[in-house]
Amino acid sequence: MAHTQSKQDVEMVRIRREMNDHHTMTVEVVDSNATRYVVEYDSADLERTLTALPVGATVPLQLEPIGARSNVWRAVGMGASTASRDETAVPLVD
Repeated sequence: MAHTQSKQDVEMVRIRREMNDHHTMTVEVVDSNATRYVVEYDSADLERTLTALPVGATVPLQLEPIGARSNVWRAVGMGASTASRDETAVPLVD
């Protein structure tokens, strides 16, 4: 059975396509090469932070799926990846 993403999971993702005019961005999970389409953001600060990232940037991102069947995700936070919990959280931009 495949692992389902939980709200507690933080994964390292690489920005593949920067945020477009529809507030959608494409990221790739570093460990699995899975592509995810981020279409919602828990806060304006988080959305602003992700907008500022260049293509190719790698960041720890907390995502949760939206719906049961599509590959669309909500960004709920940034922080240390599950592989390195002792790292400090990535600050949001002002």
